[in-house]
Amino acid sequence: MKFNRWPLLLFQVLIFILAQCTYPFTTASNKWKIKFDKEKIEFKEKFIAQQLPDHSRERPPNILFIVVDDLGKYEVSAYGSTTMETPHIDQLANEGVRFADCYVNSPVCAPSRAGLMTGRYPVRYGFETQPMEIYPNNLAVYYIGENFVNTGDFVMDTDPRFPTEWDMAKQGVPPSELSLGEVLKMRGYKTGCIGKWHLGASPKQIPNERGFDYQYGFYGAFSLYSKKRNSPNMVNYIQDSYSSKFQWKVGRKETSAIRKNNKIIHESRYLTFAILEEGLEFMARNKTEPFFLYLAFNAPHVPFQAPRFYYEIYDETEEESKRVYYAMIHALDDAIGTLMNKLKALGLEENTLIYLISDNGGASYTGATDNGPYKGGKLTMFEGGVNVPFIMKWKGHIPEGLVYENPVSSMDVFMTSVGAAECILPDDRVYDGVNLLPYITGKEPGKPHEVFYWRADHIQAMRNSEYKFLRSTRDNWIEVYNIKEDKFEQYNIHEKMPAILDEMQKNYDKWQKGLSKPLWPRLMDHKFTIDGKEYLFPA
Repeated sequence: MKFNRWPLLLFQVLIFILAQCTYPFTTASNKWKIKFDKEKIEFKEKFIAQQLPDHSRERPPNILFIVVDDLGKYEVSAYGSTTMETPHIDQLANEGVRFADCYVNSPVCAPSRAGLMTGRYPVRYGFETQPMEIYPNNLAVYYIGENFVNTGDFVMDTDPRFPTEWDMAKQGVPPSELSLGEVLKMRGYKTGCIGKWHLGASPKQIPNERGFDYQYGFYGAFSLYSKKRNSPNMVNYIQDSYSSKFQWKVGRKETSAIRKNNKIIHESRYLTFAILEEGLEFMARNKTEPFFLYLAFNAPHVPFQAPRFYYEIYDETEEESKRVYYAMIHALDDAIGTLMNKLKALGLEENTLIYLISDNGGASYTGATDNGPYKGGKLTMFEGGVNVPFIMKWKGHIPEGLVYENPVSSMDVFMTSVGAAECILPDDRVYDGVNLLPYITGKEPGKPHEVFYWRADHIQAMRNSEYKFLRSTRDNWIEVYNIKEDKFEQYNIHEKMPAILDEMQKNYDKWQKGLSKPLWPRLMDHKFTIDGKEYLFPA
């Protein structure tokens, strides 16, 4: 009897294909292996452990750093909002300095916050795109996700590049970087990190290991505002999108869990008000000594949840998503008003330097955000994604009611705080922020910055005093705008201005020679259609 070898051969081929499809991406390459520089870590640890010399000022100012999440400029009435009134934020602007042209170093949460906390472009140390908590771990999972899961406008990377689980766990600000909490703690400050962190969740990267005495909040990109989803006092709006469904599924698990000093706790309060109350208690506890409070609200970032009391105020708003969104912003504005009143009641107003800034522009893809005439929004490097509201107040020390027109950077918060507190910094690294105090008080003429840069995987951008260019090195498009005259980026002039583009590209390429390679890969792009043109920006 003749033996038929074809079934066996077919079976072997199928086994081979299955093995290839399920073979982990991550075992074939060490490209995304994260290694922290031990020498740099040791240098930093020795630096922050040293004894500082005496300073001239008996007590440095308290520093209250308020960060709001995904709040666009045109959602603040002080910046011309026609859809929202934010009287408490407006009052802060009227009593301090409103910056008309502030740029964040990234159009997405985590890299932007890394720049805030270190005063350095995060691409200098490999923090280039959003850290990811989940990657496909083999070809089968990748192809199922790419072809059979409805990800909407989120587009899977066509070149699978994924790290191991143990390297994923180390995504965040490297321990060799010096945080503002560590710098101010050296100066004798009591330090608190309350709210959203999103700068790493490994044991060496959490707030309590990065210079903060006290921590409350969550480590990841988002968390539910209220765990009681079916409460009659709460209104939820669940968007029909891949990312929204993922957020509601995660809820308050893993890096979305609420923690206090790294211990997971049960939290029944609406999160905006919980963050506020934790901040109020921190200020009261430390009112007799200098404190640094990093108060990072997650509002109005998705998921959309609002107290019914605020929701009812907007009964004339027909779109449900916008109604919930406006209610969230209203609650946030009231929280900031309560915070300012407490500061005055504690007698700390005149000796507290206050900042309020958004980490990036409004998330236009939610359908609820209004970035006004600005082009694009969060994730894009158009003005709608990187030009944000920024307010600073220090009663008796800086002008009141000033509108500062020269462009500034979110990274300036770091250097301004260092200057106000008379701190010292190591000279082994480049700082990209600038102390704004001499500029806004008139002691220093000229502009704080002449140029701004952005980079996220295949997207690059640069702005100087007159022009701004954007390009995709992968998708081969280039746009140039006369940003001084065309703030809303309506007229692409790159073909008319080849000499300007060539000069800017040379300057950009020179700048990026000193940057680190990304520590982790991008997982997805988000597809935008803006003015009839399709763009893919890293998500």
